Amino acid sequence: MRFHRFVTVLFYTLLFSGGIWFYQTNQPFQNRVNLTATQAQQAVTNLGRRLTGQKTTHQAAKATHNDINGADSGQWTTNQATIYLDMQNETLQTAMKEAILTWNATGCFTFKIVNQKSQANLIATTMDKTDDQAAGLTDMAVNTTTGYFIRGHVYLNAAYLLNPAYGYTHERIVNTAEHELGHAIGLSHTGQISVMQPAGSNYSIQPADVAAVQKLYQPAAKQ
Repeated sequence: MRFHRFVTVLFYTLLFSGGIWFYQTNQPFQNRVNLTATQAQQAVTNLGRRLTGQKTTHQAAKATHNDINGADSGQWTTNQATIYLDMQNETLQTAMKEAILTWNATGCFTFKIVNQKSQANLIATTMDKTDDQAAGLTDMAVNTTTGYFIRGHVYLNAAYLLNPAYGYTHERIVNTAEHELGHAIGLSHTGQISVMQPAGSNYSIQPADVAAVQKLYQPAAKQ
């Protein structure tokens, strides 16, 4: 009996360890598991909000290390915006600069870095908080009459992005910055393969993201 129990425990231990190894070494599988977990968590959250009569229009996902988008949907008057980098940490500043260059390279939207806050439509800065479980946050002010953005702040959360315990590689930090800039452009979350997945760090900018921005800023988008 004891031997049988030992074999059973050993079997499940090896099975569990093998599953962890496969998850950690297979990026597509890892992305799919992360996406499925995020979507399930969002569904539960939205169900709870409907049962309590709360609105579900805000892009405010609370799954671990998701971003929080603190604004209703909107867009700029043109497909460009000025941005000031108020970041002292070199790692996060470098990641934000790379994210800006990547968005600019798509040709669908242009961020222009300026040297004065007073010249900026957007302020990119950092925070160091663990109470909201967000690796990034975007807070946009919108003119409710026109639907256009007035100004905004983009935050990268050092508490998660710079803590080795959470395993954020440089690539994932850049992806997080690209995701937050996507919100600052006017994009919302999507469950598809996209930089705008709620988790925020699984993918870089995809062709679908470029197409979404082009559609948002096509000449007939605003009448």
